[in-house]
Amino acid sequence: MKKLLRSLFVLMFIASSALAQNRTITGTVTSSEDGLPLPGVSVKVRGANIGASTGVNGKYTLAVPTSATALEFSSLGFITRTINIGTSSTIDVALTGDPKSLTEVVVTGYGVQTKREVGGAIAKVTGDQFENQPMASFEKALQGRAAGVQVTASNGIPGGAINIQVRGVGSFTGGSQPLYVVDGVQMSAVTLGGLGTQTNSLAGINSNDIASIEVLKDAASTSIYGAQGANGVVLITTKKGKAGITKFGANFYTGFVEQMRDYNVLNSQEYYQMRNEAVQNANPRFVPTRVRQAVLTEMGQPAAATDADIAAIPTYDWQDEIFKTGRVNNYELNATGGNEKTQFYASGGYQTSDATISKVDFRRANFRINVDHKATEKLSFNTNINLTNIRQNAVPLGTDGSSLGNAAFAAPLYAPYLRIYNADGSYNAPLQGILNQNVLQVADYNSGLAKTNQLVGSVSATYKILPTLSFKSFASAEYTNIMGDNYRDPRTPDGATFNGLGQVFTNARTAVQTTQTLNYGTTFGKHKIDGFAGFEYRVEQADQTSASGTGYPSFLFRNLSAAATPFGVGETYTGYRMLSYLGGAQYNYDDKYIVKVNFRYTGSSRFGANNKFGAFPGVTFAWNIDREDFMKDATWLSALKFRAGYGVTGNDGIGNFQALSLYGRNGVYNGLTGIAPANLANPDLRWEKSTGLDLGIEYGLFGNRFTGSVGVYSVDNSDLLLDQTLSSLSGFGSITTNIGAVTKRGVEVELTSNNFRSSTGGFNWSTSFVFAYATNEIKSLYDGLQQLPADVNVRVGSPLGSIFTFQYAGVNPATGRPMTYDANNNLSYNTLPADRRFVGLNFAPYTGGLNNSFSYKGIDFEFLLQYQYGQLVSDGQEVFMREVGTRAAFNTYREVYERRWTTPGQITDIPRPFNGGLESGGNVGRFQGTAGFQPTDYIRLRTVQLGYTFPKSLLNKARLSNLRVYAQGTNLLTWTNFDGYDPEFTGTATGIIPQNKNITFGLQVGF
Repeated sequence: MKKLLRSLFVLMFIASSALAQNRTITGTVTSSEDGLPLPGVSVKVRGANIGASTGVNGKYTLAVPTSATALEFSSLGFITRTINIGTSSTIDVALTGDPKSLTEVVVTGYGVQTKREVGGAIAKVTGDQFENQPMASFEKALQGRAAGVQVTASNGIPGGAINIQVRGVGSFTGGSQPLYVVDGVQMSAVTLGGLGTQTNSLAGINSNDIASIEVLKDAASTSIYGAQGANGVVLITTKKGKAGITKFGANFYTGFVEQMRDYNVLNSQEYYQMRNEAVQNANPRFVPTRVRQAVLTEMGQPAAATDADIAAIPTYDWQDEIFKTGRVNNYELNATGGNEKTQFYASGGYQTSDATISKVDFRRANFRINVDHKATEKLSFNTNINLTNIRQNAVPLGTDGSSLGNAAFAAPLYAPYLRIYNADGSYNAPLQGILNQNVLQVADYNSGLAKTNQLVGSVSATYKILPTLSFKSFASAEYTNIMGDNYRDPRTPDGATFNGLGQVFTNARTAVQTTQTLNYGTTFGKHKIDGFAGFEYRVEQADQTSASGTGYPSFLFRNLSAAATPFGVGETYTGYRMLSYLGGAQYNYDDKYIVKVNFRYTGSSRFGANNKFGAFPGVTFAWNIDREDFMKDATWLSALKFRAGYGVTGNDGIGNFQALSLYGRNGVYNGLTGIAPANLANPDLRWEKSTGLDLGIEYGLFGNRFTGSVGVYSVDNSDLLLDQTLSSLSGFGSITTNIGAVTKRGVEVELTSNNFRSSTGGFNWSTSFVFAYATNEIKSLYDGLQQLPADVNVRVGSPLGSIFTFQYAGVNPATGRPMTYDANNNLSYNTLPADRRFVGLNFAPYTGGLNNSFSYKGIDFEFLLQYQYGQLVSDGQEVFMREVGTRAAFNTYREVYERRWTTPGQITDIPRPFNGGLESGGNVGRFQGTAGFQPTDYIRLRTVQLGYTFPKSLLNKARLSNLRVYAQGTNLLTWTNFDGYDPEFTGTATGIIPQNKNITFGLQVGF
């Protein structure tokens, strides 16, 4: 018995001694390419059967004996690394992708995957690809870099609206903007503001804080976001801190912005000649002398003016006076560092950007801090906070808010004989004609200001229940408040009407979200299993108030309280809630066969009582063919993957109360406000449904010297949301319901070539090319209709975005009258609805870009070309500019003047000048049908950057870690046949501020 007790005691002593000699090592495993955490990495003690796996955040904890000398880090698709332990208790490792694999880490929504594992269509753009570009909003970074992602600016207002379309349009009213997710925070790309101001809700994100942008394009990938995923999902990951000594960085750039182009318009003498012809053609019974006198009087000249007097009439260049050279400046500081328990990234910046028109500018101050903290071996926290203050001066508009008071719109249209200033230096106002305002005076005296304060923050806690199981609790809040005012000075024509007009508004938007998930991940042998399940709740609300007043005692008093007559006091509230249950699982066998399943069950307050919830599944499959035994002899093949995905998503892009019966204000009776029904309820209103199939091949050749992908997709959109016209007997004009179907098809190609590679700092040259083709077809409408009653362009069998108009047939050589083709292709002077025909698309089906990067020693050079093809637009400003002497005090293209019809027998496509706009037979004296449309095909030199990084040998003496100087240009050249300011815009271009070209010079310092 004593021997037995003695033996047990010895064994207990040995075991306790062994345990006492163990120590704990923690760390984070990331991708060397972009710094993103790698889950599921195997961490083992070399020579022992002791190991662990990294969690979803790339972190691990491992108890190792004191005798252990090294750890091995391995993961499918990455090169295994062995790290000596030494005396370290924290070992962070960056794994490099296997050159024979597609190992780039991709954020996929509620998790990450390696590129080799991804079975969906996901485009990725890293932060270093658009670093230091002078842009107020990061969305422009995707232009020309992601296949199937089209980015357009509605105008050149800094911080203004940006429109992104992922794989084209497939909805009538459900919108086309994707869902944006910033570090897990779902943000809506809404354009806030009012009274002529325009603020992009995403402009508060500093593009230099972004580590990567992933665009989920296919239904299988976006199905995890359910009803918000039909238009794609854009995932933004901001920079994170790294353990080690604190490193500081500073970035400064300054530059200038200029107008990209001016219109070539008439001088005063050419204007006189064209107006003379227009008045004479419209009044053939008038003798030429009478016409001459009428036109001279119209121009403010003596009726008896001689030819010499006419030749001496000065020409005033309104465009030169209105457009200016602006400035852009950016100042940033950032810091990153921490220890084994806490890592942080912090940045602060201030950016100023001018438009090319006076008093239109953008000022942004922002601060960001991201913190990761490991409280215990099992509990960790993450916090991301972004604070932004934006100040924008807006576009001064006319009394009715129309484009006629917009400086960019009016600049080329002013008649050339109109003085800009009077002899005493005061503004010449009011002016002649419908452009009666001097927009320089308007810009000087009037004001439009919007001030935005935004807070976006999130906090999460992750608890490691088991080595393979963790629980994550995530919560976020977004608050945006915009305060603005618009003042019309009584010294201007539009302000004089009211003796001064003041307007103020506030627009506050709040969104709160919480996500709770259980996450599982394990690796054994050749098998890797990951999964998660949870629920999510989101509530969003918006409040807006506005008020106006007229009758100010002086232009010196601009506060609304000084107005004699208040009016237009209003308040609106809107909001919605969403509840979702979600989950997903992935199985990976030997990095060869990967299957991933997503599911989301979502309910939204926006839809009818009978259809609050919808189910959105998705499945992807990836087959890495190059890992098959029969491919081992193909040494030239670095990687070859076939991928397929099928999924269902939804679209909830409608008003928050479209399914409800609503009442609204309806006049005032006996001093009391009347209330009447305003919206008819539809309890059966449900989601738009998108069912998509995606197939693709991804490859790498010759050690990944050449990589690329080719993908095709087909998406069937059904239950489309649309306002259905009702009988007048119902008392309502329409009701929102689910009617119609649209099918989308497309092809996407991405190619990358490492033309020259040097591992010693020599010459490097890489090229990337993206191409996309997207189209659609309307399959059905409601009640068997073949065409929408209110829109002749929406027809079954044609693409959504079709243009049906009259085919312009040119000019009758004998008379100079414009002609069109009728339905039977006969020449006609009259247009009938039946004569309309399909002539083109209002979207560009072909888009893409070409990027080249060069480096040698410390020198780097890069340029990006972006292109689009196949779009037609009718530009409101262009229509005016092509009038052939139709109205007084309006200028015209010189091309119109030089090619106009003047004599019988002349062959031209520009009609004879004609005053008043109406030719006999009903054709107007400006372009008809297709002649009013232009192709917007272009190739644009989007960015050019040249930089030099100083060698480390010099920097060490100055105690700097990095020093780089650079110069960059944006929108420097555009090759296009489009006659307007800018072929890249959304809408009709009526009253836009053109985009500008800019050149900046910058300095980056690290210490």
